Amino acid sequence: MAMICALCVVQKPLLRLSYLINSVLALAILSNELNFLELLFAVSIGLHLWLAFSQNKWAMLTLSCCSALVFTVLLSAHLLLDLPLYLIALASIVLAMSGYFTDEELAIATDDVTQLNNTNYMEPAPLLNLPNIQQLRLRYYDWRKDNQQRAALVVFRLEGFAQVNQHIGRDFGDLLLAQSANRIKQLLLIEEVISLDGEQKLAHLGGLNFAFICNLAQQKHLHEQLINQILGATVKPFNVANCTIKVSARASFVDCDEQENSFDNLVSFAFLALDSHPKQQVVAYHQQMKIEQLEQQARLHELANIDFSSELELYFQPIICNQHDNIEFLELLLRWQHPRQGILSANRFIDDIRVAGLAYPLATFVIERAAELAMALRMEGISMPLSINLFGSEMLNEEFIEFVDRIFVEHQLQAGDLIVECPLNLFMSLDDQGKAMVARINSIGIKICVDGLGDSPIWLAKLPNLAVEYVKIAPALTADFSQQSHVRSLISGMVDMHNQQNAKVICEGVETREQLNFVKSLNTYAAQGYYFSHPLSSVGMISWLRQWQIEHQ
Repeated sequence: MAMICALCVVQKPLLRLSYLINSVLALAILSNELNFLELLFAVSIGLHLWLAFSQNKWAMLTLSCCSALVFTVLLSAHLLLDLPLYLIALASIVLAMSGYFTDEELAIATDDVTQLNNTNYMEPAPLLNLPNIQQLRLRYYDWRKDNQQRAALVVFRLEGFAQVNQHIGRDFGDLLLAQSANRIKQLLLIEEVISLDGEQKLAHLGGLNFAFICNLAQQKHLHEQLINQILGATVKPFNVANCTIKVSARASFVDCDEQENSFDNLVSFAFLALDSHPKQQVVAYHQQMKIEQLEQQARLHELANIDFSSELELYFQPIICNQHDNIEFLELLLRWQHPRQGILSANRFIDDIRVAGLAYPLATFVIERAAELAMALRMEGISMPLSINLFGSEMLNEEFIEFVDRIFVEHQLQAGDLIVECPLNLFMSLDDQGKAMVARINSIGIKICVDGLGDSPIWLAKLPNLAVEYVKIAPALTADFSQQSHVRSLISGMVDMHNQQNAKVICEGVETREQLNFVKSLNTYAAQGYYFSHPLSSVGMISWLRQWQIEHQ
């Protein structure tokens, strides 16, 4: 009955034939018809061996031969020594089972899965044809054995593909990546670029990263020229799926002779250069980057156990009104009393704070410490607003707004006692929820100051929409005022625009009297810089303010 059920279920003809022969073989054994038994035995052995050889399955072939050998021995023992017949029946069952050990269907299913995976994740053919990092490594060592000439490793990273994949699909993104690689390859068809595999000179390091090695024996700055050409080629629009798309690229290079390191170290140095200066389009690696990386790793280890109250301190610097030379407010500046490096300004470790996941705890610490200082000033009869610097993103959440509201109540602060300075890029990308959070901060009684106008490119059309109390112009716009005549009208126009929006414009980085006269001529509201005071510890804030009042009455 089991054989009949198996014959009904199995669909492959060869397996059905195997079941049928072995069924008849078992019946012949039970009927003790030796003539039929020998004939069927020979047919069965031949069938199993043919299946094993045809599928080239050594496991199946070995099992079939062993089963046939056991069956032959048992049958001989039965004929000569009257061995019980049921042992032969058992051997025939094993022999029958050996014919079913075929993984053809499994192999087909595996091939289907592999083909499906390759279809979904296969890179475009041009990238598949590019040498990988292993081939680049071997070729580099081979070339260095025969050549002691100066060379540079150049690494490119294409950017902007995340939006392409999101908006028009990964398939089009892969096609765009292949087109970008082809553009780069066309610019490397010169003898000075070392060949890696046949005519291939560009290696794919994985993801959006590519590399090539340039021989600098004839032209010392050839790699820089090639980088500029490649950057110019990649920024040209691509036509993909009837869409015009633009991508960007960044590059770094390492002098192979100056570093005197293994190839893997050269690659890691190139990536370190790219990661260390994400805003630069072309970065040359130098050893200071490695030192800075080690210092950052040490700082991260120290920040993991930092005690804000004992190791962090707030300094202050005044903002002076240009009309009557009074203090408009005091900006609080964060400092870290580092055990080995001394006093570190916030720009030295603020990125490490974010990496360590301490941005929000630090923001709450600064807010609470500023509230304590504001309350202490009020108790001394001094009405002086204090400003604090926030990273930006941590203020745009419900938890932070509720915390600030509670601090205002606990320290009995009044509207205008605290000012929050946020970077310009935060306000340039505010969505509706972000604008609502800024409005809530204003409703609590905190004034908003936009910091860093001029540090990065801006969209002037958005500037009039910034409903804030203060706007700070970065020192870069007014640093060398004697050579700024060509942008004076632009700065003056920006100042007038914010004045019309009732925003008070403050110029940072004022260090000399001449520079102060220049920023005053721009009709700015206030100024800040070393000309008035260097940052001072908040421990002596009250004494300093009283002395200032005495000197400027």
